[in-house]
Parts: sequence; structure tokens; C-alpha cells
Amino acid sequence: MTENEIVTETPSSEYLLEVEDLKQYFPVQTNFFGKPTKFLHAVDGVSFKIKKGRTLGIVGESGCGKTTMGRSILRLYDVTGGKVFFKGQEVTKLKNSEFNKLRPNMQMIFQDPYASLSPRLNVGEIIGEAVREHKIVSKEEYRDYIQKVMKMCGLQPHYFERYPHEFSGGQRQRICIARALALKPELVICDEPVSALDVSIQAQIINMLKELQQELQLTYVFISHDLSVVKHISDEVGVMYLGSMVEFGSKDRIFNNTLHPYTKALFSAVPVPNPHVKMNRILLKGDIPSPVNPPKGCKFHTRCEHCMEICGKVIPAYKEVEEGHFCACHLYNTAEETERYLEEAKKQEELEAVQAQAKAFMSPSKRKKLSKEQQSEGESKIDGEAPNKEEGANGEEKA
Repeated sequence: MTENEIVTETPSSEYLLEVEDLKQYFPVQTNFFGKPTKFLHAVDGVSFKIKKGRTLGIVGESGCGKTTMGRSILRLYDVTGGKVFFKGQEVTKLKNSEFNKLRPNMQMIFQDPYASLSPRLNVGEIIGEAVREHKIVSKEEYRDYIQKVMKMCGLQPHYFERYPHEFSGGQRQRICIARALALKPELVICDEPVSALDVSIQAQIINMLKELQQELQLTYVFISHDLSVVKHISDEVGVMYLGSMVEFGSKDRIFNNTLHPYTKALFSAVPVPNPHVKMNRILLKGDIPSPVNPPKGCKFHTRCEHCMEICGKVIPAYKEVEEGHFCACHLYNTAEETERYLEEAKKQEELEAVQAQAKAFMSPSKRKKLSKEQQSEGESKIDGEAPNKEEGANGEEKA
């Protein structure tokens, strides 16, 4: 099993969205011929499932790949590897012309309401542009339909002819929500929709999203830094660190029985509105590693207070620790699993040492030829699927 992979036999109609081992790598360095040689591992093997009408909250520190994951699900980026199933249909392999038919069912609310609205279009055109493109309603019903959507999102009908610069941040975010909901989607990815708003406005927007979810049977992937907001709106919660899902489960299990050391540290940073309650703050040592050069083994072991020998050598299996509660941590291995993983790591190290020694005795011409063959092999894997972790722990192709 690869890191963060949930084994599934066939996509189930029980789930609206299923993500299996999703990977999104961006080239950051090329060779003389323009071929990528180093990659940024923005999303590195994420798996989860969501039922219709439910909300999945995604949390994690800045730069962990939350937004990139959301955009990759909607194919705003070309996916490097993994599979995404929407209503049982694999959308990662669809042609653009076929996927365009599904786009109205999968929408996104962007983080910045100031940057995501065109200043050249009025509110009616912003909300109705995609409605007209996808022929959601007839021309005769167009204006009435847009005003109905505006009213549903708390916008007055006379705002139809006004422009974005005339509105506050909260009103702009309502326009963004109306634009997404106008296409009658089933899945909405909310990329920190309230982070740029005042606290009082945040509550209004969150309550409105919950009401619309019940009314329209929407399914949300809610990306946020605010754990209190995630706790309020979510049914399931996923915790990401450096591009990988380290813990996933129901809201109650995640908040009441936290398993992963990173999740515990994240939750300990939440302020408590009581001056007499002292939190047991868990301070992480060091800085977050670079996604271009992630650590070998568990990505979190460089900052973890529970770090063991196996953590720096073997990627932890993403497994179900308790019913519906998944975690990627060696703390929950059995003794037999730990022993087996260490033996496999030892054999791999011995094999690499033999290969390095053999290469040292090669002639320069043979060494250059071998490097070219391995490089072309790595590039072919990038074209088909994401590079395997064993090909290079630092995101580089092995020479």
C-alpha cells in the first residue's frame, strides 16, 4: 500500500466524491533540454470519500496543499497521479469536452472575494455568465432566475446592475457563493470562504452555507485554517501536512480522540476564551520542511516529539486505527509490522549501497548512459502517473 492510500475495490454509489491517492507535482527545475528533474510535491497521495449532503472539513497549516488539492479535484490543474470519482464516474481520465458537461455539478468558492470577481462585469453578468454558457435556463427565465439566486444568497434584486467595487467584503463573498450555486451544483469546494471577512460577517456566511446545504442537498469540501469554524460546519475532518493526509475521520472522533501528533499540536494552538483555563500547548520544533525536498520516511518526523528509528526510514501506512478513523503514524503499528518495515528498509538501503558502489566503478560513458536511461524512465512515469516515493525521497529522479 502506498502512503495515504485507502484500498477500494470499486467506486461505490454511496459516495458522491471519492479521491484515491491523488498527487499533484509541479516541476521546479529542468535540465539543459528543458526536461523536469525536480518536483514540488504539492499534493502527495491524498485519499478520502464524501457522501452526498455531507461536509468534509480540510485543515492544516499554510502551504500544506489544501487549496491545490481542491483545485486538482475540479481539474483546474492537470492531475499528476491518482483517481477522482464523481458519482461513480472517474473524472481524471475524461476528455475536456466530456468533463465540461460535468463542470456545472462541481463548483468552487474562492478564498479572496476581492480578486475573484471581474471589475468589468456587473453582478448580474458575474452570476449569470456561466448560467448562459451552460444553458441552465432559457433566455426568457434568465433574469428572474438570477434574481432568485441572488435573493437566496442574501443579495437584493437591485444589486443586479451594480459592480463589485460598490460592495463590502461580505457582500462580495455572497456574490461568489451565488455565482457557484447558480449552476445547481451537487459538490461545492469552499476554499477558505470566510478567512478574509470580519468575525460577525463570518457567522452570517457560515449559517447561510448551512441553510443552503439543507435546502439544496449540497455536498461541501470546506477548506479552512479556523478549527472552530470547521468544528461547527463539518461532518468529517481531514488533516493535511506537507501534501499528505495524516488523519481522517468523523468530527467527533477527530476532536475527541485525536491520534496523530501533528493534529494534537494543531489543536493545542486553538485559543480558549477563558483566562482561567491554561492550555497544554504543544510546541513543534524546527520549521516545516520544503515540499521540494521532503524528509525520508514520515514527513513529520523532523518535528515530532514521539520520533522513533522507523520514522526516519519508512513511510507510515495510512490505515484505519478505529472504525472510520484513519491515521498515518508508526505509533499505531503492531510489533510485527514495525519489524517487517525495518527489515524491508534495511534491504532497500543495502540494495542502494550496492548500486552506488557498482556505479562508482563504471566508466564515465557507461555512467552517463545509465543516468540518461533512468532519467527517461522517470519522465515516462511522470507522464503516466506520479513518481513513486522509492524513486527519490527528495523529489529528484535518481541518477
